[in-house]
Formats: sequence, structure tokens, C-alpha cells
Amino acid sequence: MSGVGESLLRANPGYELVPMDRLGSAERQLLAELGEGDAYGLLRPRAGTSLEARTASADTALLFLTLAEPAPLPSYVRRRLGGEAEAVAVRLVLDGVLELADGDRHVSGPTAAALLTGATSPRAGGRIGALSAAALRYGELLGPVAEHELAMRLYFYGRQPLTTALRERWDERSVAAHLGIDRVGAAREALDAGWVEERATEERHYWRSWRPRRPAGARDDRRANYKLYVSPTVEALPEAFAVVAEELPAVPGIAAFKVGRDAGGICRPDKLVAYFDRLEDLRQAAARLGQRLAGCQAHGIPFTAAIGEDGLLSWGTDPPRSLTGGGSWRIWLAERLAEYLLRAGRDGREAGEPSRFALGRLQLAGVDTDTWAPTAALWPAVQTGA
Repeated sequence: MSGVGESLLRANPGYELVPMDRLGSAERQLLAELGEGDAYGLLRPRAGTSLEARTASADTALLFLTLAEPAPLPSYVRRRLGGEAEAVAVRLVLDGVLELADGDRHVSGPTAAALLTGATSPRAGGRIGALSAAALRYGELLGPVAEHELAMRLYFYGRQPLTTALRERWDERSVAAHLGIDRVGAAREALDAGWVEERATEERHYWRSWRPRRPAGARDDRRANYKLYVSPTVEALPEAFAVVAEELPAVPGIAAFKVGRDAGGICRPDKLVAYFDRLEDLRQAAARLGQRLAGCQAHGIPFTAAIGEDGLLSWGTDPPRSLTGGGSWRIWLAERLAEYLLRAGRDGREAGEPSRFALGRLQLAGVDTDTWAPTAALWPAVQTGA
């Protein structure tokens, strides 16, 4: 990602900056629901544009007003933001808030990406790298769909199609028998020795979940929620499930693990997941599982950070509840990718490949798109536990 250097920038004339106290009640309520009740106001699209309404902080509003006429990035911004100044300016150009001079025209959004980004593509190898690249290409080829639908298509990419036959074969009872949960055996003995099954709730009705029997410390909502994904095929799931149940009680920091309850759960790539407060504990668990599960047939989960080349083990980290109210890291990624792919698609051929724009914009949001892991810049005030 290259910076804007001394290029001329200007506030996008397609936006009208409206202070908070001049907004209608519906717009003010929307800002409040988004947690932006203390924003300066709203960047409201003018009639005839395809722009999206955006909240404006006091700093963004000041920069927008300062650049009413084309000029380089103001020196006060460079002083205040230091080395982050150009990245912030690039993000505002890609989001359409500012425009970049290009000869006798001004461009923004995906059209400007070709001027501001290098050759952006995932460089991660292995099965997960290949799956992630294929999922992005699939998203490009879908054409115009609703943003939420595209996000869910990306999120579930690689899921085994849920046919009627599979649903009938893998009901809750059949899955329990397949995994050895309901009979004497290695999995049942390990569960009885080290785990307590949690009661199913409406939120978790797709999963069966267990927490360790040994006392666990209080969870810290300022910490990220680290997830170790174990992704075998359906046929190899009993072996992986038993090893997880046997090995993880001995790992410090284990908070819980879960497995899909029926066909809908075990046919998805992320069918078996363990939770940790610290990344170092997750890595210790992955080392133990990797030794026991060498050669296990892998399914593989796109948009996760690979541990090894075969795609069996990977990790992600959910946003801290103190900042976002919780939520899934992979859903957050899929939603951002869907937003950026569709935005690039609306700009047409001049924007170039939508995936290139999507990856560049995601990097600016604080994601390492080679590993699909958050960078330190994404949640700077959070105890990551790494």
C-alpha cells in the first residue's frame, strides 16, 4: 500500500457534511445505535450519487472542511498522526470521503485503488491460502447480490452442501453416535474425566459445548477471544474429537470447546473449535494436537491463520466484548470483504479486480491478509494476551 505523498486531495463534493445538531431525529438515532452518538455529524450523500452515508468524527470533519479546495495532506495531520497519517489519508480516499487528483480529474474508492495499492493478493501458501483465494474469486464471480448474502456465502465457503440425504443421515443422535459421545469409548471417557457439558441455549443450539472441570479464572472482557479451529473431514471427525477431548484439559488457559450438533454443524469447515484467552496457550494446544493428529484428513477453513500446510489446524480471534459486544472474527472478515467487493464491483472495469481493492482496504482496517490475523493496529487498546 503506497501513500498519498504530496498528491492533491480534496473533500468529495458528493458529500454534504451535516453537524449533529442539524440532523433529523431518525439520523441521530441511527448514529446513537451505531455507538456514534458523540460524532461531529454525518457525511450525507448528495442526490444523484451512489455514495453511502458515513459518520464523521471531529477530526474527519475538520479535515473534510480543510480540504474544501484541493491541497496536499495538511501539515497538522502529519504532525498529529505521525507515521500513520498517510495510511489514514489512503483509507479516507478508498472510502470515498476524500478524492485524489489524477491528471485533470479526481478519483476515490476502488477507482483510486490502482493509484494507491501495489499488487495485492494473498501470499499465504498451503490449503488455507488456496481456499481463501478461491473464496475471493468466487465472491467476484457471483455478480450483484445483497451484501449480507455475499458475506454469508464467503463465511460458509467450503461447506459441504446440505442435501436432504445428509440432513436425514446426520441428525443429532447420529452425530453423537459417530463421535462416540453416547457410548463407552475414548471420547466418552475423556469427556467424563475432563469436561462438563454446557446446557444448550437458543444462541448455541447448533453446537454441543464443554468447559473444563478444573476451575477457570474469570474472563477478562478486554482480552481477545482466541479460537483454535480443528477442521477434519466428517469421516475423520471422531478421531479429532477424541484427541481434543483427551489433550486439551492439560493445556493452560483452555476455556471451552464445541462441536457441531447435527449435519449443519459437522458439514461446515469450522466444525470443531476450542477457545483460549491467550495466543501462547492456543499455540501450545495446537502443538499437542498436531502431534496426535498427523495425517488426519483435513477440510480447511478459509480466512483463518494457518498452523501448518494441510489446513487441519488454524486460528482466529473474536473481537473483545468490551469494544464490540462480541461477535465472530470470521463473520466480521466476511462482512468487510463483501462490502469492499461490492463497492469495487459498482465502480466497473476502471476499478480493476474487486479482490485487489478488497484486500488492500482490509489491510488498512488492520488485517494481515497473508495470515488472515488481526494486526496490533486493529485493537490497539486491547490486552491481546499474545
